[in-house]
Amino acid sequence: MSVLIHDLPRLPRRIRTLAGRAFGRAVRAVARQSDGTRWRALILPPGGDRERRVRKLLRLTSSSPGIAAPTRSADEIVSRIRCCRGCVIFPPSIGWNANLFQRPHQLARAFARRGWISVFDSSKADDGVRGFQEIERNLLLFNGHPEILHRFHAPLLWTFTYNFDQSDLYPFSATILYDWIDDLAVFTSYERSLLERHHERAMSNADMVATVARSLHERALSVRADALYLPNAADVDHFASMRSPTLKDRDMDRIRAGDKPIAGYYGALAEWFDYELLDRAARLRPDWNFLLIGPEYDRSLRLSSIRKRPNVFWIGPRRYAELPAYLQLFDVALIPFKLNEITAATSPLKLYEYFAGGKPVVTTSIPECIVHPEVNVVSSANELASALDAARAQGRDPEICRRFRDVALANSWAERVRQVEGAITSRRIRPDNATLRCTLGDRSVAE
Repeated sequence: MSVLIHDLPRLPRRIRTLAGRAFGRAVRAVARQSDGTRWRALILPPGGDRERRVRKLLRLTSSSPGIAAPTRSADEIVSRIRCCRGCVIFPPSIGWNANLFQRPHQLARAFARRGWISVFDSSKADDGVRGFQEIERNLLLFNGHPEILHRFHAPLLWTFTYNFDQSDLYPFSATILYDWIDDLAVFTSYERSLLERHHERAMSNADMVATVARSLHERALSVRADALYLPNAADVDHFASMRSPTLKDRDMDRIRAGDKPIAGYYGALAEWFDYELLDRAARLRPDWNFLLIGPEYDRSLRLSSIRKRPNVFWIGPRRYAELPAYLQLFDVALIPFKLNEITAATSPLKLYEYFAGGKPVVTTSIPECIVHPEVNVVSSANELASALDAARAQGRDPEICRRFRDVALANSWAERVRQVEGAITSRRIRPDNATLRCTLGDRSVAE
């Protein structure tokens, strides 16, 4: 690989272009075999020398000279920022079209709906974007040279552990927010030492720190007294629709044919999912069907025996736009996670989406779930099997369903953005960002 990249600039441009196209197609084809995260990591281990070399190859072989955003488009966006609440930029992370619609996507959309110019950098993803593409009002996908984004005045830069180093590239007028979203062990595609270095710098040097779970928040407060507790949330309007689902899905036709109640789960299927718990519960309740929706994040699903159970169905991932229709088919919604350091630091985004859809929730003792008395907490397969009927009855009670939705409304993404706006406002009495960051001595004072 290194020899190929070293010699490539000497080849005719036409050959380089064809080679680049073939290479890009190969990378995308391999990535599509799963949710993409692990496959891409094999080819582009983040932070490694191979990543820099491969990205250099892709740049050299790009057949599109317009990969950088046109100056005119950037100028238009700069003008719009002056008329908006502000600008928030999400540095490269997962792609916008990933199988799971996650926290970065939701926050980017929520900021746009609150009147911010929200820029989601897709430069390291296969989203088919060149320059800026406005996919919703005020919400722009971007693929181009990062220097273009550095022109935006005083943006809020929303970083995570794996991309905090991107903050080094931004001028001092930027407000850097570090969002600590998981135990570092979750990010298996990155070198642990790299994550630890990023995390340590972020906790010390970021202008703002947010944490997704109480366990992380307690640890953050020991370093940053101003840390903001900001758990996951739900797009309530998206999931609260009570229209009858009109799914054209042969997999679901087969599952619904037996007229059994459905205990459903959607989200990543990974090592923190308690397959053994669900397998035993499914054996105890043959009168129920158990539906799993989502990508297999690792090999944990295929290594389990759960798929041999005749009343357990895995149908793979489904588009975010369709999830409310699938959720309406659930009689009971499940969060059957193992209890470990990873799940102790997890805020299941699906919890509030389940509530927004008016669905009763059966969960293991995940700290971020059990703080809500509305959930049904279980610790064994027998308890899970027994809880299904009681939870189903809850879902038929209009008053209880209203309580579920009240919890979701109090935990909407719009509410999370308001929290951040309040925290930003409270910071304005402090020294300006440039003075603060120069004092920290972390970055060059030359803009």
